[in-house]
Amino acid sequence: MKDKSANSARKGYMRISDAASDQLYVQIIQKVGVEKRYQDPNYSAKKLAEELHVNPRYISAALALHTGDNYNALVNGYRLRDACRMLRSPRYQQYTVEEIGIMCGFASRQAFYLAFHREHKMTPRKYRLGKEE
Repeated sequence: MKDKSANSARKGYMRISDAASDQLYVQIIQKVGVEKRYQDPNYSAKKLAEELHVNPRYISAALALHTGDNYNALVNGYRLRDACRMLRSPRYQQYTVEEIGIMCGFASRQAFYLAFHREHKMTPRKYRLGKEE
């Protein structure tokens, strides 16, 4: 039996069978996460859908069903995970905060700072220094 959140995640999205959704979700994670396509700031849900030979709305439906979120949230989650690791690693000390954001796939400094602050409630610089806002 499906829980209410799974059913509500489907509202407003194309209908997709559970089996098809499961299979598509695995393919999405393979492309975006394992193959690290999220590091390309121009890699869109449309490009992903073309590679997987599906309608872009199926990407949205599968992600909504499995995560309760959308494509941009998935991609930014991977980017922010990498950014946090790099900001705290001595290996990346020589890189500026902005360079790390770009290496993680953010298209601009502003996009990086906005996503980072939205998620962590502090700037990437303060995160790097281990300070709280």
